Order: sequence, then C-alpha cells, then structure tokens
Amino acid sequence: MIMRIALLTLFQFLFVGKVTSQINTEHLKIGDLAPKIVGIDQFGNEINSDKILEKDKILLIFYRGNWCPYCNKHLKSLEENLQKLEAKNIKVLLVTPEKVDKIKETSNKFDNSFSIIHDEKDEIMNNYKVAFNVTKENVPKYFEFTLNKVQEYNKKENLVLPVPATYLIGNDKKIKYVQYDPDYKNRSKFEDILAILN
Repeated sequence: MIMRIALLTLFQFLFVGKVTSQINTEHLKIGDLAPKIVGIDQFGNEINSDKILEKDKILLIFYRGNWCPYCNKHLKSLEENLQKLEAKNIKVLLVTPEKVDKIKETSNKFDNSFSIIHDEKDEIMNNYKVAFNVTKENVPKYFEFTLNKVQEYNKKENLVLPVPATYLIGNDKKIKYVQYDPDYKNRSKFEDILAILN
C-alpha cells in the first residue's frame, strides 16, 4: 500500500506537477524568499542570481514574446527607465519561453543591454508560479492567435506562457515588490518601482 502511494506521488510530480495547468493566483508575495535564477542570457553570459545579489538588487520581469504588443510596450518603457534603475544598483533580468533566436530579435529590436534568459525547461516560470498552459480555458480571448504565436516562438511542443509578472528582489533574497495580474494588459510601472527605491 505504501509503495502504491509512493508511486502515485512520483507519477503526479513527474507528469502533473511539471507545469501549472491553469493560471494560479497563489503567486509569490512580498516578503517571500525568491527562488534562485540560473541561465544563459542572449549575450552568452552565465546568470546566477545568488552572485548578482551579493552586489545588486534584481528586477525580474517575465514576458510572453516579442509577438505580444503589450510586452513590446512594456519593454520600451523599461528601456526608457533603465539608466535610472541601474543607478539604483538594479540588475534587470527578463525571463521568457521564447526561443533563443527570437530572444535575439527582441534584443536587437530594443538595442537593449539588459539580460534576457530563455527558460528552456520552464523551471524559472514554475518556481515563480507564473507558468500556465495555453488552453481555451486559460486564453478565452484570441486563443487561436495566441496558440499559433506560441507554436512559432516557443520550442517545439512547449505551449507554456508566463503571467507577465514583475518582482523586485533585495540583497537579502526576499521579494520587495510584486506586480502579478493574469490580465496580460496590466503591467508593472517602473515609476512605481523607482519610487520604492528612493
């Protein structure tokens, strides 16, 4: 009996728990310990949040892809405020399921200096509880359009998107600011984040 329960638990972890199936509002909150971020950015730099936080704070932003006009608008606003953020010892990290070649398109589009990480196995998105599957239930509006774009921009058979959330992580590895809204039109305002840092 114990063996059956153990096998069932393992099955659920491997096959059910890998990706959040629907948008989950039980996201990380202010005061929570921020999960470690590890990856390679578009410039080939190794990213390790533990090392970054020894010196700088981290502004972590999840974006869906450069096919999304709201993401593009948000990234434009980020670029406009980047120098002010960096002056406050903020390291900006973007995380996306977008393929590496598409990330390079995004980077070139904004001629940016901030790091963009391809979340190859959706681990960062899952750790931060922003990942969801692209289904009619989760994407009731523009489902076919979104599905087509995800199939084009994500790696093969990866139909996962993030809620486009933003987190400010302090040097103590705790979250200082959260903007999380399943409505993809609503994004963080960098003026609000800069006000917190003053």
